[in-house]
Amino acid sequence: EGLNVDELEEPGTRYDLGEIIGQGVNAKVHKATDSQSGGKQVAIKIQILTDDSRPDIVDEYRILRDLSDHPNLPDFYGVYKKVEENGATQIWFVMQLCKGGPVADLVRATVRQNKRMDEIHIAFILREVIKALTALHVNHVMHRDVKANNILLTEAGEVKLVDFGLSRELDSTFGKRRTSIGDPCWMAPEVVTSEGDKTQYDNRSDVWALGITAIELGEGRAPFQDMHPTRALFQIVRNPPPTLYRPANWSQNYNDFIAECLTKNPEHRPYMIELLEHPFFSNIPTNDLHLNSELKILLETITEEDKAGRTREVIVHSGLVKKNQETQPEPMFVEDVAALEVHSEDNILHHIESRYKKGMYYTFVGDILLFLNPNRPLNIHGYQLSNKYKLKSRSENEPHIYSVADSAFQDMLHHGVPQHIVLTGETMSGKTTQFRHLIRHLLFLAKLSTKTDEKILKALDIIHAFGNAATPLNNDSTRHILLSQLTFSRSGKTSGIIFWLYQLEKWRVTGNRNPHHANFHIFYYLYHGLAAKGLLEKYQLESGRSYCYLRLKIDDKDKDSKCPAGPRENVDTSSEKFSKISQYLSDLQFEESQIEVIWKTLAAILLLGEVDYKDDDDGNADIKNEEIVDKVATLLGVESKKLSWALCNYCVVERDTAARRRHSKAEALEARNVLSQALYSRLLDWIINILNLKFSFSRAVYGDYNCITLLDLFGFECYEENGIEQLFVNTVNEQLQYFYIQKIFISEMHEMEEEGLPFKKCNFYDNRSTMDELLNKPIGVIHLLDEANRLHQDSNFLISGLNKKAEVAHIKACNEEEFSVAHFTGKVTYNASAMVSKNRDFLPPEITDVMRFSKEDIIKQIFTNKLSKTGNVTLLVDKTSTISEDVGKKRWGTALLADSKRNIRRFNTASRGEFSQTRGIRTAAAVFKAISLELLRVLTEGSTHFVRCVRTDLTGTPEGFLPNVVRHQLRALSVADTARAKLIGYSSRIPFEQFLERYQFLAFDFDENVEKTKDNCRLLLIRLKMEGWYLGKSKVFLKYYNEEYLSRLYETQVKKIVKVQSMLRAFLAKRSVQHKKEINFLHKIFISVTSRTIKSKDEAAVIIQKHLKGYVIRKIYGPLIHPDSGKMNEETAMFIKPYFQKWNTRSLYQILIQYKAARHVDLVYFCQQVHLYNQNIVSSLRTCDKENIDLKRIQANVDAKKFIGEELPAVWKIPFNIKDLPVCDSSLVCE
Repeated sequence: EGLNVDELEEPGTRYDLGEIIGQGVNAKVHKATDSQSGGKQVAIKIQILTDDSRPDIVDEYRILRDLSDHPNLPDFYGVYKKVEENGATQIWFVMQLCKGGPVADLVRATVRQNKRMDEIHIAFILREVIKALTALHVNHVMHRDVKANNILLTEAGEVKLVDFGLSRELDSTFGKRRTSIGDPCWMAPEVVTSEGDKTQYDNRSDVWALGITAIELGEGRAPFQDMHPTRALFQIVRNPPPTLYRPANWSQNYNDFIAECLTKNPEHRPYMIELLEHPFFSNIPTNDLHLNSELKILLETITEEDKAGRTREVIVHSGLVKKNQETQPEPMFVEDVAALEVHSEDNILHHIESRYKKGMYYTFVGDILLFLNPNRPLNIHGYQLSNKYKLKSRSENEPHIYSVADSAFQDMLHHGVPQHIVLTGETMSGKTTQFRHLIRHLLFLAKLSTKTDEKILKALDIIHAFGNAATPLNNDSTRHILLSQLTFSRSGKTSGIIFWLYQLEKWRVTGNRNPHHANFHIFYYLYHGLAAKGLLEKYQLESGRSYCYLRLKIDDKDKDSKCPAGPRENVDTSSEKFSKISQYLSDLQFEESQIEVIWKTLAAILLLGEVDYKDDDDGNADIKNEEIVDKVATLLGVESKKLSWALCNYCVVERDTAARRRHSKAEALEARNVLSQALYSRLLDWIINILNLKFSFSRAVYGDYNCITLLDLFGFECYEENGIEQLFVNTVNEQLQYFYIQKIFISEMHEMEEEGLPFKKCNFYDNRSTMDELLNKPIGVIHLLDEANRLHQDSNFLISGLNKKAEVAHIKACNEEEFSVAHFTGKVTYNASAMVSKNRDFLPPEITDVMRFSKEDIIKQIFTNKLSKTGNVTLLVDKTSTISEDVGKKRWGTALLADSKRNIRRFNTASRGEFSQTRGIRTAAAVFKAISLELLRVLTEGSTHFVRCVRTDLTGTPEGFLPNVVRHQLRALSVADTARAKLIGYSSRIPFEQFLERYQFLAFDFDENVEKTKDNCRLLLIRLKMEGWYLGKSKVFLKYYNEEYLSRLYETQVKKIVKVQSMLRAFLAKRSVQHKKEINFLHKIFISVTSRTIKSKDEAAVIIQKHLKGYVIRKIYGPLIHPDSGKMNEETAMFIKPYFQKWNTRSLYQILIQYKAARHVDLVYFCQQVHLYNQNIVSSLRTCDKENIDLKRIQANVDAKKFIGEELPAVWKIPFNIKDLPVCDSSLVCE
């Protein structure tokens, strides 16, 4: 009964192959001519015979042989075998040629004409397909590939179901199969999940495919058609069945037919033969021949463009995907590892490694993004991709950093709560690069017509220049914690940004034990940039690059070729960056004097590193090179003698009497270093504050109702020798891991337990005990550092305190100078020898006092203003952050200030200042604890989106991948535990009242009174046909994909509502304008009629006389212009000339009067502006009434042009052009 391939005939020269009219995954279809049948045109399906394709060929042959006599199946003429020259065997199936082509072409042609298929035609096509499928099912055949591309139309408009390559014969009509195979968009849920004997499926899977085809005929494309196969399969199984995009545009019967076909439970889905009784087909007349004729006419509208728009087919078979006949099936790696059946480390590592090697560096873990750093620039970002991901759901596109930004942006607008994006990972994992991509995409989503976006990006480049440095592993390593709070108006447009920079690694300024730790980028930009411009001498610097803080002299024994080259080595690049940073500061409206002070301060820091000391006879420190101090004093605008004294001396108070003391050489060096560190860190604080101030006005104008906060910071580090810098860095990362665990695991399980949900506890590593031993009293490392400083102890105190800990402690002393910490990423050993001295971070008040008397206002401010809890210098600005209503009605206009009656978000202003710079000075550890608390406080307000960055190798090799390195990080980041938690847990937990307020309109009528109860929540979810949810005592528990589906549905409906509202508003506006026009027209008619009726007889007589006299005079003189010559005669011209001159002169006089009036108005405006400026100065002076201002400090000889600009020259003569002047009324000449 089967097909014996070896005995098949050769086609020979009987068939003349023509063009390819169809191409699938396993075969191509040619149009051909049969020479033995009088030139009859046929279709030949050609398929390569292989061991894998043999069963498909045999079953297709049986079906065509036995069932082709059905009117809705193609006629079958024979099968042949042809052996190619390369040895490949082709099987030729010769069938009826359906010249109309696939129904999909007809649907595309209709959509292209901005039309849609008539429902009667859709019903007719579907009915004919059901007849064909019913015949197949009755004969124990399951089609498994029903779609519009496989439904053909003949030249006469008849419907034929073709392509039986995936079809299989069953044991009976109700027989079952268990192979997961098919085109992803048309696969039924039970086919997708089929595996083994437990999850078989029957021929009702064809009913599901028919429902998808019904949507395809209406919309022109199938649901999930543009998605990756893994995404489509994920959506089919986990989300409600798809529907028509606009169900209201179609009949209820059509919608109901689709809903019946797309029932997810196959046991509740009808059989194919039952569908013929559906009311959707009741409108088809018994005599339906005219429908064939109508389809035949419609076929004429199909163009080559419609045929070219055919989508390429894809076949999924048991986890493999095949895209064409030439290639072998490829493994199908999921884009969301939470969808894996086995969540082991090995399985996850295998999947992400396979994706990585194919250039897919992003992978989802539920709603968390995992990024594997390829150590090279990627060409997968930019405008086109930003547009592709704009306002899309996470499942619509492949995993990408833009999808995280897009989700955060949509959640911000959707829920109205602050959003946070946290990037974590080891050093060299690509966090900062991803941070930049996030910022760019958010600015793209909320683009405003102003230049705010460009300014934000320039501000970020400035911050990175000052806050980044090269390390032995990374040539652009972030050496700070940067919270960037993007603010948005109520409509979602960018209004500004607030920067919060914490925990700057200021010790890097003065040196590091490892010579490969370079200084901050800006020092190299400055030096190389000034050298390139020949300006070193201006800033008291010398050539030769020999400055200590530049750390350019590395011994040959310390050189390492594996260390990446940074700004320290790339001189040309550094000079270019200096010019760019200078330009960016100017673009952000920094004054030239301010920029000069910045460069002078940096140069002074470089020179401070050259200040050397010597011991005098008493063992006290004296400055060896006073000329260097003179240069520093000149640059900082302080007195050289006072600075020299402060660097070598200090005062103590004994019995209410101040006594002078001398520094030892070690103490003097420490004071010098602390001054350098303080200068740099506070200068950067000042720059951050000024940037925030620059953006505060746009935030006040446009509003900052919404915000998205992005957290970028230094990654986890472990070097050969680690100090207090690495301790702080790793403790922050430890704390963020603790926050992640609390957010993903603990809080979810706690809520599930409170709400009475049955749950299975997840296994995960909880680093709570490590955090306690790092931060808590009395034996936490950070606390012991403070205690050592308070008790004036050295590192021995720290080590002895750690020795008292329990044996099971995560922190243990290794020897007299080292201790180890068992971090979540592994064990790290720290050298404690210099920790206590660095933690002291004490700047002598004598040095602070010297700086406060600087001639430079910036230096004076950064050493006078108070410090915040987090150790940042605050900025003195006006007390109010809103624009006064008194100014609202002035010439600035109310539109500009209409949205500014609420307080805007505060930045680091004087209101945050709590600590003096000379009294009660805190240690670095105390500041660090305050920063840790502040980070947690910010991140716990609102929703959080995580981006987990993974370092792929140890040397930064492009496309390098070390499985053990990646495995270690996956374990540390709890990726496998997270995947399990996302699959079985409920990441979205919404109170009943909030849930119904947000989503009730999706399932209830607008005028329906919906009580906020548990039963109504259940009813809403049931009406939406959602699965996987659970109702607790007071909350709705949703899977992460449930929340995404609801949000997408919500946004879709809101867009429709907004469109209806806009159209209705436009209609009302047009009607209102038309109504006003009608009223004005009627009013004019009324005035005209009224004016005519109220004229007296005398007035009427005058009008008649005027027109009569004019007629008589014109009759006598004739036209002024001679009809033949086209010129005016001389007598007439001379008569008119004086009147014309009088009229022209009068017009010019009127113009001069108007010009004079305009100048008077400008004068009034100028006086008002002077008055406002005076008021502002008086108000500012009143804020200083508590301070005594030394009159000697007031600079009376300041040039006013520096502040108000160059004086514009007076305009003595206006270049009037007589021809361009508007003329006055000619009646004026009659005066």
